[in-house]
Amino acid sequence: MTNQSFAGKRSFRTILSIVIAIVLLATMFAGTAFAKTSDEYTVSIVDGSRSVAVATTETEPIEILKSAGITVSAGDKLDISDFKESEGGSIVVNRLNTVYVEFDGNITAYQVYSHTVGDTFAQLGINVKNSDQINYSLNTEITDGMVIKITSAQYVTLKVDGTETKYALTSGTVADLLKTAGVTLGKDDYTEPSLDSKLEKDLVIKVKRVEYKTVEKTEKIKYSTVETKDKTLESGKTKVVTKGENGEAEVTYQVKFVNGKEKDSTEVSRIVTKEATQKEVVVGTKETKKKKSKKDDDLSSDVKPNGVKSKNGYKLGQVIKGRYSHYCACATCNGNSRGITSSGKKIKNGMDDPHYVACNWLPLGTVISVDGKNYTVVDRGGSGLSRQGRIDIFTPGGHSECYRLGVGGCSIEIVRLGW
Repeated sequence: MTNQSFAGKRSFRTILSIVIAIVLLATMFAGTAFAKTSDEYTVSIVDGSRSVAVATTETEPIEILKSAGITVSAGDKLDISDFKESEGGSIVVNRLNTVYVEFDGNITAYQVYSHTVGDTFAQLGINVKNSDQINYSLNTEITDGMVIKITSAQYVTLKVDGTETKYALTSGTVADLLKTAGVTLGKDDYTEPSLDSKLEKDLVIKVKRVEYKTVEKTEKIKYSTVETKDKTLESGKTKVVTKGENGEAEVTYQVKFVNGKEKDSTEVSRIVTKEATQKEVVVGTKETKKKKSKKDDDLSSDVKPNGVKSKNGYKLGQVIKGRYSHYCACATCNGNSRGITSSGKKIKNGMDDPHYVACNWLPLGTVISVDGKNYTVVDRGGSGLSRQGRIDIFTPGGHSECYRLGVGGCSIEIVRLGW
């Protein structure tokens, strides 16, 4: 009995020792695990738009980033100003990126640490206007190799209805601008330049408002003049048989106004209320014998030589085939109403015939024989008189005499060259 009791007591003690050992081991492991958990702390990592929080026992920022699966490259920068070892805070990764900024077609490469397009502009000092066009929003995250395009606005001026306004557009046509400005064109209105013209910098667009009006006017009808030749009236004289008188007509026009100003008009109707009276003039053609002057004798038979045998390619005695016309002393024929020739010689209608001619190809003062009659070159004329052989003969009988004598061919002999 004694042995059995001892055995039972020994068994109980053994079991109790095992239980105590297990409890001690559990307590030891629990203490170790609790100690390890109490060493961890939380760090916030900001990498561009990515933000993560990690629990770590690491004390070096690089190791903390590695534990979060974040790697950095050469040139990248870490901002650890808000990080405290073994306590927490934040680590900010500033990536070095190369971006290309294209401004109105010109591309420049930049290396930046900014996170967004807006930050990049701020870092580089690029001022972007609200009217400029950008291919990314300002809060777009920067990536390496990104091309940011900036297109500056085109400022155009719109002139319409007496006002002038400047608009900033990056693209489009004149029609697009009118739509933006809320301008409506009438059926006859138009723009300068045209609606399909592309907008360009400093372009000025004018809106032309077109209006048509009916306008009635009383207009003068000018009388015409009819000349009749009269053989009984001395040559060079005229006589008015019927005095001319203007008539009148009521004329209706469709007038085009552009921006309030008359542009052009189209005749719609014409009613003659008073007929014009034609002027009738009799022109004398009767030849009269003129007293031969001493000057005529000098020119026809007493040409004083000056010793010049050749000049400007022409020779004394040279015979040239020519063509003549006639002119008088009126302002239309002579070029002035004073009756003064290029050489200074004076002429007037009704004077004795001085036997003068005009031409550009012979020296002034040259005497020529035209079909046997001597004339002195005292005047110049239009380009037609520059051709060799072309002469214009002065006729004191007036316009009617010029018409009567007409034009024709002649033989010209050089009698004297120059004065």
